[in-house]
Amino acid sequence: MTTNKFHIRRIMVALDGSPHSLAALEAAADLAALLQAELHGVFVEDINLLRLAQLPFAHEVRAHTATTEKLELAHMQRQLRLQAAQAQADLERMAAKRALAFTFRVAQGAVSAELLAAALEADLLALGRVGRQGQRRQLGSTARTAVSKSARTILLMRPDVALHRPILTIYDGSPGAERALDVAGYLAEENGRLRILIWATDKEQAASYQETITRQFADSNLAIEYRRLRSPDAANLAYLLRLAGPGLLILNDTDSTLPPETVHTLLEELDYPILLIR
Repeated sequence: MTTNKFHIRRIMVALDGSPHSLAALEAAADLAALLQAELHGVFVEDINLLRLAQLPFAHEVRAHTATTEKLELAHMQRQLRLQAAQAQADLERMAAKRALAFTFRVAQGAVSAELLAAALEADLLALGRVGRQGQRRQLGSTARTAVSKSARTILLMRPDVALHRPILTIYDGSPGAERALDVAGYLAEENGRLRILIWATDKEQAASYQETITRQFADSNLAIEYRRLRSPDAANLAYLLRLAGPGLLILNDTDSTLPPETVHTLLEELDYPILLIR
């Protein structure tokens, strides 16, 4: 067994009713159960939407009919209350299933700013890769802001990939990679599978890294798969990650020998769930 060095006591999850948000909630609940942590949900009433609904020329386009309808403030407020009630119900259901301590609150303001403020009260912020309006593979604006401005550990989730899939991590011998490896090894104990991409300047160093990791987990029951990363560019790394199959990718972006642009590209474009250790 590996030692739990993943000290998380409060998990904050951003809720907006989108499929990505629900995936983040379920993953956050699973983590909270594993780590015996508290689960805290926050729904943000977007002040910009409320202001937009007060403008006399504001209209919304209905997706199915392509017809337009004037935005009304009262209607927008009702919709947000309904979304918040559904978010609370989802949180209560998942917390009850795992016997978790939880709280829920509604905030009003700019979404990114409110989530950053909420994250200060937690050890980990969980949110979807994209929000309710997101239809693309790239990182949504709220998630991008959280990654760039929050000092907290961040879980970015997408639908259809659960935490019980094999855990993935990248090891380059740096202190940041060591921290990510500790967390990866701990979380991988649940399913027994850990996949590691080794970045080293030559094959001798790669072999040394692999030997060190193997000794570190010698007393565990983990089945560890290794691949050597021959180039740290984002395209090569993304290709190997896709070969490894879908799973939770654990990264550190504050103390790594990987080029910052590589980490940025992975966060922005790799449509995988990512746990960003800080």
